[in-house]
Amino acid sequence: MRKFWKDLSIAKKLYVVVGIMALLIATELFTLLFAMDTLSSIRSFIAGEGFWSKAQKNAIYSLNRYVSTKDPIQYTFFQEHLQVALGDRQARIELEKPHPDMEKVYQGFLKGQNHPEDIQRLISLIQRFATNQYVSQALLVWRDADIMFFELIDIAKDIHVMISTNKDTPERLQASLQKVDLLNTKLTALENQFSQVLGEGSRWMESLLMFILVCAVLTVETTGVVLTIAFSRTLNRSLSELNKASQEIGKGNFSAEVPVRSQDELGLLAEAINKMARDLKKSVGERVQAENASQFKTQFLANMSHEIRTPLGVILGLVEILKDPHIPWNERIKYTETIERTGQNLTRIINDILDMSKVESGHLEIEHSKFSLHDFISELQTMMRVRAERNQNELHFIKQGDVPQTIVTDRTRLRQILINLVNNALKFTHNGTVSLTYCKQGSHLVFQVSDTGTGIEHEKQSQLFQAFSQAETSSLDAEGTGLGLVISKRLAQALGGDVTLKESIPGEGSTFVATVIDEGVQEVTAEKSWQISSDSTSSASTEANQSAILQGKKVLVVEDVLDNQMLTKLYLARKGMKVQFANNGAEGVQKALSEYYDFILMDMQMPVMDGYTATRNLRESGYQKPIIALTAHAMKEDRERCLQAGCDDYLTKPLDSAVLHEALIRNLNQYEEKHGKRLSQEFQAPEASV
Repeated sequence: MRKFWKDLSIAKKLYVVVGIMALLIATELFTLLFAMDTLSSIRSFIAGEGFWSKAQKNAIYSLNRYVSTKDPIQYTFFQEHLQVALGDRQARIELEKPHPDMEKVYQGFLKGQNHPEDIQRLISLIQRFATNQYVSQALLVWRDADIMFFELIDIAKDIHVMISTNKDTPERLQASLQKVDLLNTKLTALENQFSQVLGEGSRWMESLLMFILVCAVLTVETTGVVLTIAFSRTLNRSLSELNKASQEIGKGNFSAEVPVRSQDELGLLAEAINKMARDLKKSVGERVQAENASQFKTQFLANMSHEIRTPLGVILGLVEILKDPHIPWNERIKYTETIERTGQNLTRIINDILDMSKVESGHLEIEHSKFSLHDFISELQTMMRVRAERNQNELHFIKQGDVPQTIVTDRTRLRQILINLVNNALKFTHNGTVSLTYCKQGSHLVFQVSDTGTGIEHEKQSQLFQAFSQAETSSLDAEGTGLGLVISKRLAQALGGDVTLKESIPGEGSTFVATVIDEGVQEVTAEKSWQISSDSTSSASTEANQSAILQGKKVLVVEDVLDNQMLTKLYLARKGMKVQFANNGAEGVQKALSEYYDFILMDMQMPVMDGYTATRNLRESGYQKPIIALTAHAMKEDRERCLQAGCDDYLTKPLDSAVLHEALIRNLNQYEEKHGKRLSQEFQAPEASV
């Protein structure tokens, strides 16, 4: 469990903390609602006893009036008052049956003059607590009272017969009234006993529920403190080690290394810093170059520490506030959403740092592909519209002149560049306009992002493309590492272009220009446009058909973390795939060689036997089915290591369901093209025997 927590990503750690706190708070609220409902049920029971008692008194009064006046209407009143007790008795007897008729129960309590909104509470109390000592004792008193009530009815009938047949005598009537008085006394005693028992039960229930609520509050506070301390200690230790290593590197000691204690973002960052230090030690020969490199790393680590601590302070502060049980629920929701949003910002910061590390270490991967420029722009516009509306900005995408229908460049990196530029424009613009204009100039695609925001002061414009600098540090929205423009510029340069500031006027806005080379040759004609649109539709249809081929496919997921197993199974089950698990590489090899699977998803870092060894063992044993590597290591050399071990493909964590499904379809198609569908079908027999 400890290893699982250490290797969990920072964002997921935040989700776990918030999830546990939300679950405990929900439990506390449920307990409070249950307590209120139970106490309201007891109140309804006591109110019902009051109606029963009043009806009894009125019935006896009417009977006495009947004896003294001989007026038949008084006997009618007596019978009407009896209906209250008889209705309650009907409901009680029906509820004591194994399968009660709820309509009879409802009508019985209604005849007992109980309020319609209280009837369900009465039913719930009897059904939930029939075996409770207080409720069962109250029901026993109720039964005794019903017996006496029928004795009263019998005496009243005798009196009615004597009076209606003129056989009454003062002596006989007096004797009957004495019996009535005696029953009245006994019934009054039972009514008092009923109320006393329910009162004791109510006090017992209040004490029990108060104890449960106190325990729930203490659990919420204790859990929050424990999780916060554990989380903050881990981060503080990692940051301290990073700062210590940065000081050593700043002194020129490139042998200093940051301990890699986990495989989360900080662990990956530590590995990246260690690799950068090793590369510097190997490549830097002159003193000046070594000093410049160490200064950069000192700034890198110092700024990284500051940028991580800033959102972390917000997260820990809100978690501390959430421990207060008196905070209204709507505020808890607001604080939870803030924690989630800040956690996403923290993840984005670390991703920027990792991207910068790849750029600086020369491991930036560029993959050119052919895609529709129109679809690309539409996707980008849809994505950025929500952010624009948040700051009440207008967002426009404008095409100038003839642009190619398809382009050839790195789609992912171009998307990253434009998202950074548009995000920056939206961040510093409120109630204004942001526009992205694109056109073709020679072999270059030109994207111009303009805004009507705060603008950039002239003396700060020179800092725009320096790492960890922000032109508007006073802005409340200026969150992040300041690496966005630096990374965008480096990416554009890798794509044969650049990112530059065209102009910026404080108070009026800024304009940035990004250029990349289009590696393809396009023809801008109506016929070409129609063909691309048709191809796009056909492609979407083909993709839907390809997704259907995953239905019923059998997958072995070799993964030692249970939460990752659960998430992967959810992704695969959505496509109708059958999933089995192995908890380490050795178990995965044994299952893969003894049972039939269409795919293997192989985690590369596991106990007992890692994914690299397991994959090599399978390939050496003649296993030919697709094996796809899953790993949190995102560097280029990590991909090459997985492929060298025998994996057919490589996916990084956290998994994206769409990317996972695409990889499965791609590898299945490649396997069937290489081996033929006949070979795939020949392996169906072993599956039937499993």
